[in-house]
Amino acid sequence: MKIKRYNADFGNSTYMNLIDGFYFDMVTNVVEISKEKAEGYFVASVEKAEELYNSLLISTEITGEEKYFLIGEAAEKEVLGNGHIKKLHDKTESPIPYMMFLGACAYYYELKKAEYEIAEENKMTIEYFSTMLPIWLLVKANKFSEMQEKMAKRFLGTHQFKVHTPGMAKEFTVEVLQSKCRIEGEVARWAIKKTFSLEDNPEADQFKSHDTVLVDLGGGTVDLSLLPAGMQAPKNRDALQYIEDIPYLHHLEKLRKDKLVEHFDDVRELEAFIVKNIGKSKMERKDGNSGKSIDLKEPILKSMYEYAKVLNAKLEDAFDAPKDKAYKYAYIGGVAPIIEEAMEKVIEEKYNQQIFEDNHVFLQNARKLNLYGLEILSIQETENTSVTV
Repeated sequence: MKIKRYNADFGNSTYMNLIDGFYFDMVTNVVEISKEKAEGYFVASVEKAEELYNSLLISTEITGEEKYFLIGEAAEKEVLGNGHIKKLHDKTESPIPYMMFLGACAYYYELKKAEYEIAEENKMTIEYFSTMLPIWLLVKANKFSEMQEKMAKRFLGTHQFKVHTPGMAKEFTVEVLQSKCRIEGEVARWAIKKTFSLEDNPEADQFKSHDTVLVDLGGGTVDLSLLPAGMQAPKNRDALQYIEDIPYLHHLEKLRKDKLVEHFDDVRELEAFIVKNIGKSKMERKDGNSGKSIDLKEPILKSMYEYAKVLNAKLEDAFDAPKDKAYKYAYIGGVAPIIEEAMEKVIEEKYNQQIFEDNHVFLQNARKLNLYGLEILSIQETENTSVTV
């Protein structure tokens, strides 16, 4: 299977992929288990590619030893599942991004193999791979490029692993011919400036005359990119900042433990519930035994308001206030749609409604704009087409 473009967003909550234009995501969750546990972990065989998504069990050699991992949905109920949300992990060294990548390769191969010419069974050749790193990690190096090169090299070359899921068990070889790593948050400006056909995107017109703070709201950190008018590239290193002390997923876990522990077993369940119900007149949770429903909207919206209030204060402190003009704040990332209503309330109370409408922009497809930015740049590079910065 020869893949032309593979773009990956290793989010702390969700791992998103665009492989030859096909999108799918996976819960970011990796749990190592013993060989003995792996041998009898699944009872039933998986017969369809779609079923593999929930049953990924793989192994690969690490420092001379075979290690076994549950990936994505299969790792959700493990005791150590979701443990990574409580702390930042170095994506250049953590096994989580790498194992998610291998699991996604196996799933995509089974799902799409009928659409490709297969020269060699169970082998994938990726001609162009790209991903990105958050700003908090990039600033650890003297040059951003040092961390970017380190991350890119993790995926470059040949990777061998085994799928142990019954019915889908096989050995895989994945070869990556070219690998790139870009700046998370900043790369999303390309998805605002350009379309997939590399034409100018009308949505960018609202930023032509304003310096813009691109706010990438992730589950672990908030990445900030101060972009000159017209969504141009950041002027220097100081134009790239991050906020690490208000992790959204940790905030949700506190909400769950303090107010909603009887309704949700883990933070992922709560997060999925909020994503599904935010903006509705009611946010109802139904008891499977009694059939009774309870509206959880009040505690959830109150928690979102508290988060938005702290977030706004930190955003305004991140960069020096401009003189005789105002920044536009453009919100992207998985948390952006969830926090929009709360942020509107915060800005209205602090200033007025007009300030919110003029200066705070919640972009469409906010969750995927980083990934779309990678896709646009990969199209430009693989097709040797120039785009104007």
